[in-house]
Amino acid sequence: MRRIVTMLCLVLCALCLQTVTAGPAAAHTGLLSSEPAAGQVLPGLPPKIALTFRQPVTAGADAIRVFDDHMRRMDLGGHPDDRRRTTLRTALPGSLRAGTYTVAWQVTSADGHPVAGTYRFSIGTTTHVVGVVPPLAGANAAWAGRLLGAARGIGYAGLALGPGVLLVALWLWPAGLRERRTRALVWGGLGLLAAGTLAVLTVHTVWADGRPLAEAWSGAHAHPYAATADLAYAVRFYALLALGVATAVVTASAGRDRPARPLVLATTAAVTVLWGTWPLTGHAVDGRYAPLAMAADLVHLAAMTLWLGGLALVAAVLSRPAHLGELDAVLPRFSRLAFTAVVALVVTGTGRAWQEVGSAGHLLDTGYGRLLLVKSAGVAAVVALGGVARRWVHRHTGRPAPLPPPTAGAAGTTLTRTAPAPPALPDAALVRILRRGLLAELLVAAAVLGITAALVTAAPPV
Repeated sequence: MRRIVTMLCLVLCALCLQTVTAGPAAAHTGLLSSEPAAGQVLPGLPPKIALTFRQPVTAGADAIRVFDDHMRRMDLGGHPDDRRRTTLRTALPGSLRAGTYTVAWQVTSADGHPVAGTYRFSIGTTTHVVGVVPPLAGANAAWAGRLLGAARGIGYAGLALGPGVLLVALWLWPAGLRERRTRALVWGGLGLLAAGTLAVLTVHTVWADGRPLAEAWSGAHAHPYAATADLAYAVRFYALLALGVATAVVTASAGRDRPARPLVLATTAAVTVLWGTWPLTGHAVDGRYAPLAMAADLVHLAAMTLWLGGLALVAAVLSRPAHLGELDAVLPRFSRLAFTAVVALVVTGTGRAWQEVGSAGHLLDTGYGRLLLVKSAGVAAVVALGGVARRWVHRHTGRPAPLPPPTAGAAGTTLTRTAPAPPALPDAALVRILRRGLLAELLVAAAVLGITAALVTAAPPV
């Protein structure tokens, strides 16, 4: 209990530090400057429109559009600066009249998010603008974003049920791989992981390019961002294939007391490569401290996988009446692993939240910040439930069985005792209480995973 209180105090101190400090820790893609500047009144026709972004971007030929004060398109088409990839330019016709003009732009950031905006400038004098800017392509990609979030959530669930259950069983309870329920969890998780990856690969490019979902199956207009994403997903599929082979071998040899060490190392390596593909397709790749952010995301994902995978294994298999003896031996070891995972989750999650949000004000005035607050509340609830489960483990496992009464010696004067009894088995009724608590913990964690998937498709405020 003291450890849990200490960890919560550390989180509280980190949040207080974030509240009293200001300024972003890192900057994601956004418009840094423009030529002409927003609101500027020029004496004559500008030679071009140039937009400079904080980070390198990818963009199509229609990334910049210029409209007059009656929303008639006036630009001649734009192109990115291939040398730096941070500047977009578009030419203007030489016959523009005096008045106010609107510049609308849309690009794709390094983390695959479509980023868009508008601003106005004037030539000679300001005029009243009639009408609204025609919607950018990104307005038609809402369903692609929703489907992408759902696919990400399926992938997270697959990580916990597949690699998570497999690694916890290999490390802490190899005999559990003989159980039909354990194998069903592992293979079901790997299936969810493969399905989620296929779905993400299908819709990620059209969402990043701001195109309608219907174009996901056309194969046309491939976005330059797809090259980076496709490489990460290709590595993920190969790692999944290797993990499937390793799982088949592990489950086939599950009759042994302990799997061969090379097999355990190979399985762990395949899962580690699998984890490493997630930071390459998320927010971590875009920002000032990208290597540090990707390392934090990797640790965060690994901790989540092991924690939730272990919870699923204990709740669905190990806490059943047939395994009460093994529960007493395995549960304390999993409790230590879960505590380490929770500490890693809290530390890396707090650090990444600070990097993404930048200041306490953004927690309430941005959609990303509000989602992050809801996720934090969910994590706090799961940590509290985990603390209750940890207290149960300390109280009800590893207890010695009652010793038999002493027996009198032959002369009636010498008392003898038998050898110390083995640990007592946990009571079945108490185990049912533990199981219900673990299921509640898993349900709240599933909701947190759903919010996490939504955060992946939401643009950070900084």
